[in-house]
Amino acid sequence: MKSLVKIASLVSSIGLSIFLVITSHAFSASSQWEDLGGGKVRLSANLNPVNNKVTGVIEVQLEEGWSTYWRYPGSSGIPPRFDFSKSVAFKSQAPDFPAPSLITQPYGQYAGYKKKVSFPFEGEMLATAGMEINLDLLIGVCSEVCIPAQAQLQIKGSELLQTDPKVAQAVSFAKLSVPKSKEAEDIILKKKLQNKDALIIQMRHKKSFGQPTLFVEGPWDWYLLPAELMGEDDESATFKLDLSRVPKGTDVLSHDLRYTLVTGTSGIEIER
Repeated sequence: MKSLVKIASLVSSIGLSIFLVITSHAFSASSQWEDLGGGKVRLSANLNPVNNKVTGVIEVQLEEGWSTYWRYPGSSGIPPRFDFSKSVAFKSQAPDFPAPSLITQPYGQYAGYKKKVSFPFEGEMLATAGMEINLDLLIGVCSEVCIPAQAQLQIKGSELLQTDPKVAQAVSFAKLSVPKSKEAEDIILKKKLQNKDALIIQMRHKKSFGQPTLFVEGPWDWYLLPAELMGEDDESATFKLDLSRVPKGTDVLSHDLRYTLVTGTSGIEIER
């Protein structure tokens, strides 16, 4: 009798597990791929039917030799612009940006992405009737030249009743690539001006983690290039930030800047 009870309990548990696996991916969908000239893009989303929360990702796949920009390209470039305002019964937060890499072209260096990049976002379904996720995208794609590319992507609420287990996986992977926020006191060791033309920044970083890259964001008219790695040891890395494109007379040390320290495909973000 006890054996029968155990078997029944096991079958019940297996059934519940299977049910949870199926329902966890029951409300997912993707748009069609749209051509960008040097790549393609699509929109994917998951809907949690319990709380109407939506998690999604904007997937960009670039052709060999092509790249696109980060949110703060540097001295020039077109940062991606995401506009969900034409959505119906859907409200979205601004998408997150994965950790960028330093890209060198004949015309200069900038922060951006090669091959593929996914921008995760979160939102909420406000009503079930007529719900649509509509995204207008403007993104720069670069090879020997850079061109602005546009795409209109859509997922209808009725499409979210389909099952696409790969969408949840894509969202999870995209979130892992977004830099983690850190306290400035834990990472930034020292900042000082050098002849008013450069800012020297020493940051806590273990050399064993790999060679770091530092991207610094300031006001829109500062045109900051990625910082130059000057040296590193077992506990820290020192960078030189070119200030030659900062408006004359600016008190650089009085401004709060955003620092993104990237090693490989992971990064951390600090504001100070």
